[in-house]
Amino acid sequence: MDSSKLQRLVSEHRGGHSLAQPFYVDSELFEVEVARFLGSHWLLVGHVSEIAEHGDYFVVEAFGASVIVVRRADGGISALHNVCRHRGARICPEGRGRASLLRCQYHGWSYRLDGELAAWRHMPDDLDKRDYGLKQCGVTVFEGFILISLDEANAPDPEAMLRHVKPWWARYELGNCKVAATREYRVRANWKLGIENNLECYHCLPCHPEYTASNAFVRADEKVSEATVESFAAYQESWREQMRNAGVRYGQSDFIATKGQACRAGTVPLAPGRLTGSRDGAGVAPLLGAIRAYDESVTTGCIGFLSYLGAMCDYTIAATYVPQSVDDTLVVLRWLVRADAVEGKDYDVASLCWVWDQTTQQDKSIIELNAAGVRTRGYAPGPYSKLEGGTVDFVGRYLELMAGEK
Repeated sequence: MDSSKLQRLVSEHRGGHSLAQPFYVDSELFEVEVARFLGSHWLLVGHVSEIAEHGDYFVVEAFGASVIVVRRADGGISALHNVCRHRGARICPEGRGRASLLRCQYHGWSYRLDGELAAWRHMPDDLDKRDYGLKQCGVTVFEGFILISLDEANAPDPEAMLRHVKPWWARYELGNCKVAATREYRVRANWKLGIENNLECYHCLPCHPEYTASNAFVRADEKVSEATVESFAAYQESWREQMRNAGVRYGQSDFIATKGQACRAGTVPLAPGRLTGSRDGAGVAPLLGAIRAYDESVTTGCIGFLSYLGAMCDYTIAATYVPQSVDDTLVVLRWLVRADAVEGKDYDVASLCWVWDQTTQQDKSIIELNAAGVRTRGYAPGPYSKLEGGTVDFVGRYLELMAGEK
């Protein structure tokens, strides 16, 4: 995209309003996003429990790239472009599996699990195998979650980026969990419409009855009645006293950006009598980590624009928005429980997933409804409400990155 056109779009944005139509529909703008920050920022793509053994791998499709995430023999993890260095064939056509070597089916080139070229045939003598290993991506692990960057040289320092949120996750011992369920939701919409929706609860009362039942703040923020507001305030103060007495951190961390990738975490109450996010509020799995009793809490946080975590006393959900193209976004949800929990005995997958599966299906419907309108001639940027502060903040940070200010 012509840089003057982009700068004009950025400069003409009206604060407190949604973005101009091209930001949601222009494929050239999507490529600018990938080049300026999406490709370098860290993306949550899985959990170490998913590749527990030597040779276990899964494939990530994001931003027009295909990446193999594989466990090496030394226990480390590689993130490798899923593209043979001969003529570009895809090496791992399956989404996950186990392999001792990564072998291209087309002409038989094979690669070790660190990406080094292991074997080829009938190639010119003056070529050096060391020059034809698989292209590498950045990879790091945070609290058991695997993060990758397509452009590690320009990525934020992950330790510096995540240092301030790490204490909020300590009590859950997420590295000692396992993925109990994974579900994917294909959303026919620009990724930013998904994030804007995710960062506000202005839509929660009319659209998410299950989520609203589990989270008392929704009705209080909506001021459905004076009694509701007063009741939540009293409950919140009682809950805070309980957390102080138990020595559990609550409230919100600072919202800190490192090379434009902002992270935050915080712990807030659910609703009175709701032990966790479930159909009836009852527990659905063994308590996590160092937690000894339910405390009606939920810890939420983000790793940049696309990766989100939500931990309750007995399970954690990881949500990743994975842009495929300008109008195609894959939302991947992973539910985690204790590593030693036994399905059918300690937890039931349907009960574990119920609230967030319902909520995400509802979100898919309304985001696609939003996208359908944004694509038409009648669309014009509209004003955000007082309950959409998170979305306003996101739009501001996004525009700074697009303007090259971060």
